[in-house]
Amino acid sequence: MHLHDPEFHDFAELTAPGGAVDALVEARERGLVSHLGLAGGRVQEMRRYLELGVFEVLLVHNRWTLVDRSAGDLIDEALARGMGVVNAAVYGGGILAAPPGAVTDYGYRPAPEAVLAAIDEMRRACARWATDLRTAALRFSTRDPRLASTVVGLSKPERVEPAIAAASADLPDELWRELEELVPPRSSWLDFRDDPLAPSKET
Repeated sequence: MHLHDPEFHDFAELTAPGGAVDALVEARERGLVSHLGLAGGRVQEMRRYLELGVFEVLLVHNRWTLVDRSAGDLIDEALARGMGVVNAAVYGGGILAAPPGAVTDYGYRPAPEAVLAAIDEMRRACARWATDLRTAALRFSTRDPRLASTVVGLSKPERVEPAIAAASADLPDELWRELEELVPPRSSWLDFRDDPLAPSKET
């Protein structure tokens, strides 16, 4: 059972005695649920809940993809705590799976120019290696040995088989090196845009 999107609620309220976190822990202790997960977005807020030490699974969405690595440190921290990690929304809300120009939002927000430019370059790189961006976006997650599972949202039944094929596609190392060189700067990632608490150095 996951505590889902806690960043949209008050931390003090959810973690107070008798609050949502206490209720989840009690449910686990009573055997009503087997494991507790933490599922959400903004990594700065998610880290506060991770530090409570009561969750066994971390689910991140839109923050570990070809073009946004916001959750990198959070994933490392979860693994250091012995947690399982699940990655969701690997298409960034659709932009990494849609035809060129069809979607201009990333993570349900207008994508910065740096992200749009990176996506265009990545799309061209994929074409040079006889694949497409949709396949690379999914494979980016499924090839990561640190991730226990990848969650993919599909809107049509006919997309199931292509997604299964993409999840295990054999893409060349040279392509992955090219794609890594095209990752947009940290300042364009979802959780580091205009964030006064974020490191100023771009990586």
